[in-house]
Amino acid sequence: MQENHSVEGASESHFNESLCANCQINVYEPGYAINLCSDCRKSLIKYPIPKWIKFFALGILAVMVISLLRTQQYISAAVHLGKAENAIDQKHFITAQRELSLVLNKFPKDFNANAYMMVASAYNFDFEAYQIAFDKIADIKTEDENLLRKVNAASEYIAQSFPKDTLMYKRTVAVAKDKEKLLAMVDSTDEIVLKTHIANFLFETKDYDRVDDIVNKVLAVDPNFYQALSLKTAVKRNTAKYDEALALCDRLLAFNAEDIYVLSQKARIELKRKHDREAAVFASKALSLDPDNDSAIEATAMVDYFAGRKKESLASLAKIKAHETHSGDSTISKRLSPIILGSEIYR
Repeated sequence: MQENHSVEGASESHFNESLCANCQINVYEPGYAINLCSDCRKSLIKYPIPKWIKFFALGILAVMVISLLRTQQYISAAVHLGKAENAIDQKHFITAQRELSLVLNKFPKDFNANAYMMVASAYNFDFEAYQIAFDKIADIKTEDENLLRKVNAASEYIAQSFPKDTLMYKRTVAVAKDKEKLLAMVDSTDEIVLKTHIANFLFETKDYDRVDDIVNKVLAVDPNFYQALSLKTAVKRNTAKYDEALALCDRLLAFNAEDIYVLSQKARIELKRKHDREAAVFASKALSLDPDNDSAIEATAMVDYFAGRKKESLASLAKIKAHETHSGDSTISKRLSPIILGSEIYR
């Protein structure tokens, strides 16, 4: 028994606290919590980590990154949707449509975003965007009565652009330049959309009294009929009833505060009565809402022309004509060209 005790004591006495705790050969490096020599410390640091731990750690990291990205997307979409809802409440439908586009770029099937897109695009008369949003949610039911009410009102608003009697519409278009035939067709339809189209064609003949009479009959049926009110502003502008024309524009802006056509119309009215500074304000606002909108470009071209900036006005005309190669509609360039080329006296 004495021999065993002496052996244990000898083994314990062999551990040298001044040497490395691992190898007991080299002197340990001072300044660390565990007394290890330089070689042992390096080898232990480089101890291989099992692959499964690495993969597990990478998997957790990937899940965290994906979660953060998705959370960021949801937050961003919610912010833009909120801005769109506020814009719609303020009748700022161009702003609303832009915000909704940002939401739908990330979540193209979102019901609320598509429903609000129908509302915004309807008041902007953006038929393509309206149809795309409609197709995505046509078969989906909602219990949100407030949203449904807004969608239905917007759908009725945009529907006023389409005549129900398409055959009659084709007959009207076929005689668009024949004043007598147009006048003969006015009383042959009760559809106010068609009556307004006839009045619009008659506007080109400069028979403003007849046009105003037809438009008044339309407005007697529907006082808020957009196309009729819009045509009436042009009649008032060209008959020098400028205050009445501007008042009609304000009625239209009550439907859509960012209506680029109406803002451009106000610019043209102010130019007509030589209020060039006021015209420039309206033209600038219209152009800021959409730099590629032909009505806004037209108003800007006219402001530039009457301010003596002919080069800029011609550049705007060229831009409108470039757009026509895609749209096929030359209405604006045909009425603008004679003015800024000097062959027609606007005021």
